[in-house]
Amino acid sequence: RPVDVVEDRDENIYIVDQRNNRIQVLDRRGRFLREWGGRGFAPRSFDTPSAITIDRNTGKLYVVDTLNNRIQIFDPDGSLAKTGPNGKPITNPIGRLGSADGDFNRPRDVAVDKRGNIYVADTGNNRIQKFDPSGNFLSEWGKFARRRGVQLNNPVSLAYSDEGFGYIYVLNSPECRVQKFDFDGNFVKEWPMHLKGEGALCGPSRIRIDPRLYTVYIADTENDRVVLFDRDGEPLGELKEGKVPLKKPGGLFISQVFGENVIIADTGNNLIQKFRRVR
Repeated sequence: RPVDVVEDRDENIYIVDQRNNRIQVLDRRGRFLREWGGRGFAPRSFDTPSAITIDRNTGKLYVVDTLNNRIQIFDPDGSLAKTGPNGKPITNPIGRLGSADGDFNRPRDVAVDKRGNIYVADTGNNRIQKFDPSGNFLSEWGKFARRRGVQLNNPVSLAYSDEGFGYIYVLNSPECRVQKFDFDGNFVKEWPMHLKGEGALCGPSRIRIDPRLYTVYIADTENDRVVLFDRDGEPLGELKEGKVPLKKPGGLFISQVFGENVIIADTGNNLIQKFRRVR
């Protein structure tokens, strides 16, 4: 059950292999390189990991260890990271079960901005939490919010976009809407993930942003496709067919190493499929 994927600058692919509770690493041709994990609570072990992101500058990997209610940070070789992108010591792992600042309740996704700040979709607590590069709590938004557009309901995914001063896109389920915030959590805009009258199903999905044109990609898991929007929410189309038709795609990554490649964790088919965007 591969549920998320990232690629490093050498085109190695890191896969969250959820049912095997491990991270598996393949080279650009799909050949096995290494793995780490196993079910448990010890460092480098997992209980139902659900998402991964990569710091494109340092190569550090941030893994959401959902049922252990924590974020684990790794160097590319799979060892626990001891320093953050700023070179300072870090708290690793980050989090434990709870609702206080820095605690999590079944987190589902993680993002890192260009300054190394860490954002976590704290799904069970209906909020986004922000941490500094060393893993220290900075702020939160979502729960108990009274301002229009800021209240979150089951945020299942989030992504950082480097446009302007930086934005955080959040995907809410079961409403299936995208909410856009600045990096301090101030609401900017929102739009529905599905077209009116489309009759699409709603459920957990994954949102990611193209780092060059800021195209919004969403792995629309329950509808067996990836849908695309521009950064203002205008629909750009969908992707459903690969070597085999997509089946409950759970995660994706947009690479700019050699042109725009989209790597999809095709969960229902237990495959990784890679696409090159043709303009």
